Amino acid sequence: MASRQSSPRHARVQRVTRVPAEEVPDAYPFDVDASHALELVAEREAESPEDAPETVRVFEAWPSGGHAGSRLARVLDAVGEPSGNPGALDGARVALESRDGAYRVDVDGTQRLHRRATPASVDTHSLAAVAIGAGALAGLLAFFLVGAAYAWAATPLFVAAAVALACALGYDAWQTHDATWSPRPLPWAAGGAVPVVNVAVAVAYLARKAAVVDAPADAETVWQDLLAGTVVAFAVGLALAAFDLTFPVGATVFAHAWALAPVGVYLDARADRHGTDQPKRALWLAGAVVFGGAGALVYLLRTDGLQ
Repeated sequence: MASRQSSPRHARVQRVTRVPAEEVPDAYPFDVDASHALELVAEREAESPEDAPETVRVFEAWPSGGHAGSRLARVLDAVGEPSGNPGALDGARVALESRDGAYRVDVDGTQRLHRRATPASVDTHSLAAVAIGAGALAGLLAFFLVGAAYAWAATPLFVAAAVALACALGYDAWQTHDATWSPRPLPWAAGGAVPVVNVAVAVAYLARKAAVVDAPADAETVWQDLLAGTVVAFAVGLALAAFDLTFPVGATVFAHAWALAPVGVYLDARADRHGTDQPKRALWLAGAVVFGGAGALVYLLRTDGLQ
């Protein structure tokens, strides 16, 4: 007997969660061929005043090879959001199609509900992330030129990096709305305006955003990985700075690892992984400011960050 399928109905997404594919009910009639799925809890709109709203669960396959070109990307495009931001579906109004009592997002119906995002708006959001990376590289190059006795060329690069990072970080944070992370634009933009520190802020921002998009379950522990990398970079930079030939490179790595240490400690100290045993943020932050990567290493050891 053919499956029963009705015309699209409208709903408002109330929660967006990435779940293992095993949590998708076996009887779910739509294909979710992936190791993870995006679960949308949505309230279906009543079709008449006499009907009560109904809460339904909708599943979309979470693509393992990137969002671009996937069905999930089409759903996001239908509501006017870029493909790398699934959390933006939280609060979105979508059309549903039903089969055997289950629901999934009807892409064509959702497109009719929303004015489609223009390519320019999507490209602008993507270019902001590229600008953050370019600004960080410009900041690194500027510091390297100072160490290589080319200070005259470093000054305009420092200024360009500060302007680019302040604007790009602020804009990208303003555009990023995820179920697990919605950064505030002003603090990130302010951090992007401070030379040397702005490179550390950019690295931290990109690391967090990458974790949110690619591995939301691990997003809260991203600061531990960032701090571990900071400790390694701190040691490598110190070793390279000991030799005349590699001094400019070593000094650049060492200085920026030092700047990244307090940024990482501050962000990790606010993470949920500590539970009720929150570290004394001011004390550890001061240690990272004074001792750089060494302070970050002690922080990780004392807060079980290397387990």
